[in-house]
Amino acid sequence: MLTQSARLLRRIALTVLGIVVLGVGIAMLVLPGPGFLVVALGFFILSLEYEWARSRFERTRRKAADLADQAAANRFSSVFTILFGLGMIGVGIAWIVVDTLPASSPWSGGSLIFSGLVVLATMIVSLWQAKQARDAGLPTPAEILEEREQEEQEHAGEAAAG
Repeated sequence: MLTQSARLLRRIALTVLGIVVLGVGIAMLVLPGPGFLVVALGFFILSLEYEWARSRFERTRRKAADLADQAAANRFSSVFTILFGLGMIGVGIAWIVVDTLPASSPWSGGSLIFSGLVVLATMIVSLWQAKQARDAGLPTPAEILEEREQEEQEHAGEAAAG
């Protein structure tokens, strides 16, 4: 009996946490922050209890990785992303320190700092992966993605023509 109650409580807790994280991630798709990464985290949490969330987690994880790879493939995008992440950290610090800013609090500032750190970490990992691939003489993740997209377009054109 206790085991069933514990499982039910775990399922409820993971469901609520997953939905909250998913909601925050969806909001970050239009607000500053690493939206796709947080959406992927929400689906990951839900996937611990629900089969349907596992496939969505994989798709979202791939999309987040693809976006990071594309940003790493372009120097302008890389510099902009790094500056954006540093800017988020700076604004977060200001939001904590300056009491006169609207909604100034450690929570709002801390969330901006966390988001900036996630953006920077994602960019650094993407740049490192691209460098590793180049050093090994292999295509970068962004180049593989580009080839895959071209093949999908060719297959879609063939299917439409045939």
